[in-house]
This record gives sequence, C-alpha cells and structure tokens, in this order.
Amino acid sequence: MDRKCSFLNLTLEDWSLINTLSNAYDIWALDNDQNFLNNYSLSDSSLTDFLNDEQYVYRNLIQFFKQIPHFKQLHLEDQILLIKCNITHVVHIHHVLKDDFEENSKIGLFMSKWISNDFHRRMSKTRHSMDIFLKHPTVLKISLVTLMFIINLSRLPFQQLSFELIDRPLLIENQNFFITLLWKYLNVIYNETDAIKATQSIIFQFLRYQLLMDEMENIVLQQNNTEQFHPLTKSVLRLT
Repeated sequence: MDRKCSFLNLTLEDWSLINTLSNAYDIWALDNDQNFLNNYSLSDSSLTDFLNDEQYVYRNLIQFFKQIPHFKQLHLEDQILLIKCNITHVVHIHHVLKDDFEENSKIGLFMSKWISNDFHRRMSKTRHSMDIFLKHPTVLKISLVTLMFIINLSRLPFQQLSFELIDRPLLIENQNFFITLLWKYLNVIYNETDAIKATQSIIFQFLRYQLLMDEMENIVLQQNNTEQFHPLTKSVLRLT
C-alpha cells in the first residue's frame, strides 16, 4: 500500500478498512472492467454506444460499493438514491485508476466528434488534475467511497424529486466517517499543507466533472432518442 510508515493518525481498524476497500476495488471494479474504446470506429460508433457500454462500468462499481460495510448497512432505497445521484460523478476517478493515470488517446478523437473539441479539452484537463495521486492511488479509492455518500437529491429526475432518504442520519454519519478517514490518510502520506491542497484538488475536480456531466446529459437529451439507452444508463443519466 502507498503510505508512509506511520500509524499516528490512523487506527489498526482504519488500516484494515482501507486494505479491505482497496482489495475489494481491485477485485470487483478493476479486474472486471473492459475497454470498449478499442472496438469503436469514428465512422460507425456513437455517443449512445459509449454511454450504453458505460453501464458495465457502473455495474462493476456498484458491486464494489456493495462490499463496503458502511454502504451495505444503508437501506436499499438509500443505496439506490446515492447511486443514481453520484455514480456518474465518481466514475471518472475509476477511469483514472483503470487506465493507470494514462488517458486513452482514442477518447479525445471520439469525444471531439461526438460533442466538441472544447468539451474534450475540459474533460481531459479535469482528469489530469488527478495525476498528483499517481504515487498514491489509494487516495482515489478512498475518495470513490467518500464521494458516493454525498447527498444531492437534486440530481434526481423531476418526477422523482419527492423521493426522500429513509435514514438520513446514518448516511451523514457514514459520510463523516469516510471524510475523516480520507483526511487522516492524506495526513499520513503528506504534510498538512499538501494534505489540504490534495483535498482541494479532489473537491474542485469533483465539481468540475459534475458540470461536465450535466452538460453531457443536456446534450444527450437534445440529440438522442432516450429509448436507445440501456435502463441502467438511462437511470444514472437522469433520462427516466
């Protein structure tokens, strides 16, 4: 594991959870992932194809989250709401880890064609902001779980805005736990100043990606027949 030899800020239970989390991610999300880009062509493949293939990525990540005790203890309905609201905003962290921090050159060609050069430029810039964690990928694995606990029900489709969390206090408790775990881990591998910078980078990058995904979803709504999408893709992109 990528860490300094210091247990001052993390308990043995914390380290055990981090190891469990990291191993679960490698097994359920990383080892099961596929790269569909190599099968695409500029003449025949579409944004719809890409987004439908992303449903396999979503499934792998959902299986990973189900291995996390704090996520499993939530009511199933709350788990579903968190996935619907957050998974498209954390999936980019998975792609960074999956690609070992190397951006596939083909994604630029496809995104430039499907959306625009400027959209890909902004997406790529946001992605590469995570390069600072190249030597500490566990930071991103912990961040995946931490960000999944964000409460943002405004991302639900209009007809579902009346949905409410069943156990909001438990969700907040678990969210605070992982925020603290991430902060403690950052303070083990960095000094406090760099830990603060790392935290800011994670937050700003998450917000930038949220704006980009909102933009992509609006484009999809305007340009595509939503019936062409896989049900899971439709759900997480708020197309239903």
